[in-house]
Amino acid sequence: MSSDDPIGGYNVPEMEEYRSHLAQLFPGLSNTLLHDEQRRAQTSTREYVDLDEDMDEDEEDGGIVFGELNAVSDDDGLGDEDAEGEEDLELCGEEEGLEEEEEDEEETTLSRKPREEQEEIEEEIGDLEESMPTLTEDYKLLDRLGTGTFSSVYKAIDLHYHDKWDNAPWQGSHLPSSSAYYQSAVKPSKSKVYVAIKRIYVTSSPERIRNEIDILEDCRGCRHSSQLITAFRHEDQIVAIMPYHKNEDFRDFYRILPMAGIKAYFRCLFRALRDIHARGIIHRDVKPANFLFDPRTGIGTLCDFGLASRVEPGPTLGACLHTGATAQFPHGRVKRQAELDCDYIKKMQKEARQKSAWPSERVGYPEHDKRPVTKANRAGTRGFRAPEVLLKCGEQTGAIDIWSAGMILLFFLTGKFPLFASNDDIEALMEIAVVIGRRKMEKAATLHSRTFATNVPSITPDGTSWREFVERQNPKLLDPPQPNPKLFPYSCETHNPPSTSETPSKSSSRSHSRSSSPSSSITPHQPPRESSSTPTSSTHAEDVDGAFDLLEQLMQPESTKRLTARGALYHPFLAPPEGELQDDEFFPHPFGEGVCGQLHFMDEVTEEPCVRVFCGRGKVGEEDMTRMEVRRLVAGEGVAIGRMPCEFHKDECYGFGPEAV
Repeated sequence: MSSDDPIGGYNVPEMEEYRSHLAQLFPGLSNTLLHDEQRRAQTSTREYVDLDEDMDEDEEDGGIVFGELNAVSDDDGLGDEDAEGEEDLELCGEEEGLEEEEEDEEETTLSRKPREEQEEIEEEIGDLEESMPTLTEDYKLLDRLGTGTFSSVYKAIDLHYHDKWDNAPWQGSHLPSSSAYYQSAVKPSKSKVYVAIKRIYVTSSPERIRNEIDILEDCRGCRHSSQLITAFRHEDQIVAIMPYHKNEDFRDFYRILPMAGIKAYFRCLFRALRDIHARGIIHRDVKPANFLFDPRTGIGTLCDFGLASRVEPGPTLGACLHTGATAQFPHGRVKRQAELDCDYIKKMQKEARQKSAWPSERVGYPEHDKRPVTKANRAGTRGFRAPEVLLKCGEQTGAIDIWSAGMILLFFLTGKFPLFASNDDIEALMEIAVVIGRRKMEKAATLHSRTFATNVPSITPDGTSWREFVERQNPKLLDPPQPNPKLFPYSCETHNPPSTSETPSKSSSRSHSRSSSPSSSITPHQPPRESSSTPTSSTHAEDVDGAFDLLEQLMQPESTKRLTARGALYHPFLAPPEGELQDDEFFPHPFGEGVCGQLHFMDEVTEEPCVRVFCGRGKVGEEDMTRMEVRRLVAGEGVAIGRMPCEFHKDECYGFGPEAV
């Protein structure tokens, strides 16, 4: 992003675009505050950073790269009024105008692309509309958001959001004080609602498609995760409809995002991972391209579940020395000594260490390798695979997603992206071993019934810490950055949300019944409160220390010792201030869990989710009996949040709620 103003760092179109963006996200934002944003921008400085790195992906990567979609506003500004009543009327009309203008800009993004690219996208859209004739009845396709190995994604307008669909199941019932409330907020009446349409190529196997749709259904209600609105098929064509999320290219902000913005990034990411891991799902392809983050609002969404899988034991010829995932040990645990052949393990470790002492001329693979072939799930992107994936572990858990999240934190701290770009698994293991050392890699290999042997001189026995590695890459890390009014939290310093220190009342939970044409507007989610004052050297140094401590626990080579997503959210670097509600209060439980879980069950025949609901009292003989009826649900309904019951059991008659727990 360049600037026409070498002093202020912003040109007029950029500032007008940003003001328009804020007006849409925060409809209640006052006119004066918008002008304050402009004045701050004109007096601030911003260093231009040339971000020309590119990321190399594996052939088996199914990532969808969502392009940057920034609208340029032609708004001439808003004027203050002396009379209070006139000001309110004027402001209301101009806010509506800003929202309409922003919508119009979103609708015309295709026209601002190069002509050759426009023709290519128009041809693709025409082919999709011809292949799925019913698609145009409900959606107006506008532009292409991205393309990958297995699918392409297009932006479209949902023509019947306000009058045809029941959106309650996929929007969920997140609390107003939750960072994921924007997923549940009903769009303003008569507004244009944008969606992302994912076209899955016919070359994808039916089982792969079924797996992705099934997992997306199970992830309904998860925070900061792309929600499945619906999916349908016409002959051999399949599309999935999901909400559209604004985002910017990771390379445009990862070097300049302030520490508070980095915290917002990882809070959203770990909330998404905590929720999907609790449902027994591994994303398997966590990377910046699959996490749609808006650095102006601090809101991020995990997307592209094309490579996701269930936590299930995989094929393995040698049993790992750790267990699989359990509720008590989400990343498994090391087996007890009584369950292990300790003598055999010590023998293999000794042989590996002897090979590491061989001279350089004996480096290489055995000419006749008699070791049995081992296969394991290796889906993912080069540079993001955890050691257990590279070592072909057959008992993989959500720990592989945590490692990938740690890699992203490395990008923020080093100011370099990408860092590792190996050609194969052996090179990838060597890159990691150069940092952590031979001994730690040997222990990690032993955990998965493997051995690690190398006589490469650059791999020392003890390696170095991740902190030392980062400080060598980025010596200026301890220099606090200057506030940037275009980046979170400085962009939101005047938009503090309602305090989360109070337990939300029952009346604040959204009712399951919803009008098909809502007339009232619910204010979109406002980001978590952050102090946006200029960071001092001491406070910045404390944040850096916290980030390093978190990084060491995320990049733990032994998967059973790696921090869980919940643990990361309670780490001092990401935990909310003392006195505010912790993450458990906003956690959407998997179906059948939570305070009302005993009233939830799966139909044994149809495998549909069902709930028992109270329908009054009756008298049988001389005894009063409570009458219950069974109601069948669709995916996304009946999710209990924190200590609150689901939407079907929130009435007083059930006795649920924080005061009953």
